[in-house]
Amino acid sequence: MVFRIGILTALMILLSGCAQPLQSKQGAAAAMSAAPPMSATQRAQQDAADQHYQLLLSEVQQAPEPRRLASLRQAYTKTSAYRPYSMVERALSSLMFEAIAKKDWQQCLSHTTKLLAEQFISLNGHYGAMVCQFESGNTEQGEYHQEVLDGLMAAIWQSGDGKTPETAFFCTSTTELYTFINLHGFNAKAQALVWHQEQPFDLMTIVNPRDEHEFNWYFNISAQMARGIVE
Repeated sequence: MVFRIGILTALMILLSGCAQPLQSKQGAAAAMSAAPPMSATQRAQQDAADQHYQLLLSEVQQAPEPRRLASLRQAYTKTSAYRPYSMVERALSSLMFEAIAKKDWQQCLSHTTKLLAEQFISLNGHYGAMVCQFESGNTEQGEYHQEVLDGLMAAIWQSGDGKTPETAFFCTSTTELYTFINLHGFNAKAQALVWHQEQPFDLMTIVNPRDEHEFNWYFNISAQMARGIVE
């Protein structure tokens, strides 16, 4: 599926508000045992994963096509920086949306710069940067973030169609999950943690506000649950 979000659609999403998770998986993740100290071999593997991610990131920053972004999203979940239950993205996103509401574009860009430095694959980060760069008159930078945002959305669609557990969307965080839904103009009505063939999934009940049609999407959250809370 080719995905492209326009600036008008983005502003409509902003006006609808940023949805908050209906149900937290932190309790389930917290119940997992804390990871033991790494061995020398594990540390070497982690360093290699971090280096691989940085290599992919440099390529994506030059050419943010969906195929490369899909690889980057997968690689990010193997890095030492991956913290799916961190509140950093949510906190910076909240500040970013407040700045947009106040039309404080420079403050908005300050928050998006921090957010993308922390997590380059953040949908919220590129969404905010796109809006605020365009509103600041920086068309080229706005188009770049729009291209990355479109590519990230397309990369998620490349992972599946969400209709069944077998074809679930691969998701890196709860924040990403909700932003993905919202950027389609949909609202999340209910969220349930389900297991299928020993794999965890978020089963989302979604409403299209244009016609009140309800449907379900499955999101594969195995990467999140495997990492757990390490902050």
